[in-house]
Amino acid sequence: MSVRNVFSWTVMIVGSTENGLCMEGVKYFCEMLNCGVFPDKFAYSALLQSCIGLKDVELGKMVHAQIVKGGFSEQVVMDTSLLNMYAKCGEVEESVRVFNGMNEHNQVSWNAMISGYVSGDCNLEAFNQFIRMKEEGFTPNMYTFASVLKAVGKLADVSKGRVVHNYVTELGLESNGLVGTALIDMYSKCGCLEDARLVFDMNSADCRENVPWNAMISGYSQGGCSKKALELLTQMCLNDVKLDVFTFASVLNAIAASKCLQFGKEVHAMITKLGYDLRFISVSNALIDAYSKCEGVFEKMEERDLVSWTTMVTAYATNSEEVEKAIDFFLQMRDSGFTPNQFTCASLLVGISNLCLLESGRQVHGFLCKAGLYTYECVESALIDMYAKCGSIIDAENDFEGVFKLKTPDVVSWTAIISGYAQHGFANKAIQTFSRMDGLGIKPNAVTLLSVLFACSHGGMVDEGLQYFHSMEKRFGIVPEMEHYACVVDLLGRVGRLDDAQEFIKKMPMEPTDMVWQTLLGACRVHGDVKLGEKAAKEILSVRPDFSATYVLLSNTYLERGSLEDGLSLRNVMRDRGVKKEPGFSWISVEGTVHKFFSGDQKHPRKDKIYAKIEDLKKKMKAMGYVPQLRYGLLETE
Repeated sequence: MSVRNVFSWTVMIVGSTENGLCMEGVKYFCEMLNCGVFPDKFAYSALLQSCIGLKDVELGKMVHAQIVKGGFSEQVVMDTSLLNMYAKCGEVEESVRVFNGMNEHNQVSWNAMISGYVSGDCNLEAFNQFIRMKEEGFTPNMYTFASVLKAVGKLADVSKGRVVHNYVTELGLESNGLVGTALIDMYSKCGCLEDARLVFDMNSADCRENVPWNAMISGYSQGGCSKKALELLTQMCLNDVKLDVFTFASVLNAIAASKCLQFGKEVHAMITKLGYDLRFISVSNALIDAYSKCEGVFEKMEERDLVSWTTMVTAYATNSEEVEKAIDFFLQMRDSGFTPNQFTCASLLVGISNLCLLESGRQVHGFLCKAGLYTYECVESALIDMYAKCGSIIDAENDFEGVFKLKTPDVVSWTAIISGYAQHGFANKAIQTFSRMDGLGIKPNAVTLLSVLFACSHGGMVDEGLQYFHSMEKRFGIVPEMEHYACVVDLLGRVGRLDDAQEFIKKMPMEPTDMVWQTLLGACRVHGDVKLGEKAAKEILSVRPDFSATYVLLSNTYLERGSLEDGLSLRNVMRDRGVKKEPGFSWISVEGTVHKFFSGDQKHPRKDKIYAKIEDLKKKMKAMGYVPQLRYGLLETE
């Protein structure tokens, strides 16, 4: 464009933010200023949306200062944008301050304030704000009702819910999809399932949207009405309503409660067909829970087929604590005259790899060769992954190259060998294999890129790792997920670039999870950056008071400084808040039986012999002159 005005710059800021490129939006704003174009209220509003996307309240405060300086404050549109920014960035008090200081309010500002209270879990305040809005003569809309009903649901106060429902009826919004779903959810959370169903029946007659259906199924499932939840799923299918991850998660909970194995198998088939079992961990976990609770039904079945056996093997193989049961089911299956297929074996190999049972894996491999099943793609990738995770990267490599001689491996097999190289510290081999894959025109998936980033992290290849990360979306069309962000934090943290890692977290387009914070804390600990580690830990505790890893880091920090009193005080805080450090554990396979040991374990059947041996070892170590280092030990205070 030969001429760029504030409107054209604002369009670029808005477009960038709406496409998830919030930092690009900020850059456009700065470039606009450098070009001598002065922002107006719409440009500032667009920039505030970028701040929301970045979750960067400090940047938002700087923008606020510029707005005041530029004379745009005390304008209802501008003030509404500000209070919305503060509310969505978790600064509820600041949003209240802006709201109370406004010369005039409109429907949008009231909605922003109510939504802000809900986001900050100030649910009673949200309801009271709704009442105040009505009393001051403002008419709520569907967004107002969606927010306040969510607040009432969290309060589980049906009397307040009925007050809101009466207003909904007065305005004729009861059949509105957004409002109707919010009413269903509110009544369900308040334990009033009959009221929820009345609203659902009013909304679902000609509705092909799955949201109200999901809300009602979830309500039945959580309210203990499993049979009604399953009946509703059947109606969804008959009415050709789309099923999604939320539908399946709720239905599987109902299946687990009702122990309806046959229905579970049918739902599992639908999930597999749509690919939700691989893409969404919530669905995978719900499947495991449903099948494990259906075992009693399986034992009572008069007739069992190949699918029944494979179902149980898969259910236990995907649970690391139940792999032994998966192996037992596999052996029982063969003894009962059923020949396992490629899916049975692939599932079992996944479980074996999680416990590093190399000999068991070799036995399954032998069976696959005899049965002629080793050429199936799902088996190929499972074998490569099993050998890599069981410590035999040479066998994994041989298997991969064996597949390559017959045909071009699929993306799952490529990912398995790249991941194997990365886990064994062969970063260069992992990168070379990825380049080989890319050269053949095979498109990577999110897990492939995660494996590549992991390899770069463990190989200290920072520049290469950052390059791969930043090219994910542009070159491969893959939007980075939380695991990719955590890997980049690890990449920076391992080489001591802790400030860069913390800055990277601040710029993430999503709220960091425990995994990301744990990675940063670990890097601070390894590099001895006590100040940054303590700062990060305290920031986490302000929003996650139950995150045990922060307490562990802080207590060790205090002890390193010689402040035993502070360390013990923190232990008391942990106890008062009910926070417990996850116990460490290890396992060992002896004659085909897996033994799992927890720190301070009192449940193992051979614990007496184990602790007797430990005491014997302690005496021998002491006799040899060993003196324990107690510098990092916390005194027992309970």
